[in-house]
Amino acid sequence: MTNKFSELGLQAELAEAMEKLGYTEPTEIQKAAVPKALAGGNLAGQAPTGTGKTLAYLLPLVQGIHSESSHVQAVVLAPTYELAMQIAGELTKLIEAAGLPVRSQALIGGANITRQIDKLKKKPQIVVGSAGRMLELSRKGKLHLQQVQLLVLDEFDRLLDDQNQQGVADIVRLLPQQRQVLLFSATAPKKAMERAGFLASPEVVQVKEAASVMPAIENLYVIAPFRDKIET
Repeated sequence: MTNKFSELGLQAELAEAMEKLGYTEPTEIQKAAVPKALAGGNLAGQAPTGTGKTLAYLLPLVQGIHSESSHVQAVVLAPTYELAMQIAGELTKLIEAAGLPVRSQALIGGANITRQIDKLKKKPQIVVGSAGRMLELSRKGKLHLQQVQLLVLDEFDRLLDDQNQQGVADIVRLLPQQRQVLLFSATAPKKAMERAGFLASPEVVQVKEAASVMPAIENLYVIAPFRDKIET
């Protein structure tokens, strides 16, 4: 049977990894975004929550990593610690399923910075997290972003709002001028799109696909004080 993920231009290891993870065929946003991202284009992808946006950028991101290089080559920014950790978890599962020699690291505020500095000694090629913590590590000389080839903003509508835009701009200043940018969000308000202009005027890819319902998943929540959220 033909692997439908390989038809998007993905290498065999990643296409097979998707099958191992239980995905039988690409979602609409993955079909629209993955080939364009693999071709090196700057994209702003908009699709409803639950339609596979995370893998729409993680797949081309992982494929573009040069495993023999020990530099950080890709940065993924998220507006909340919880989303950053979710992305980092998906990335780890994808890399392990593909059996690729690629290293990643989550860098979020609210977590132990000394431990993060120690983990950076393992030379991750992908870092996922919050702009504030990455800037702090950069100022300390522990995180070097001069070799980054790909920047991803997940929930870019929030990352480019009044509260977060400056942090994103500060990260962009640390990156090479020649780099690819992928923006993804469930909504793309006019203000966010206007602000995305400083990120090389990305091509807009919009998908109206409804989110798939996963009946086997049980949703729970735990109420915890802010200072205990990460540990909880």
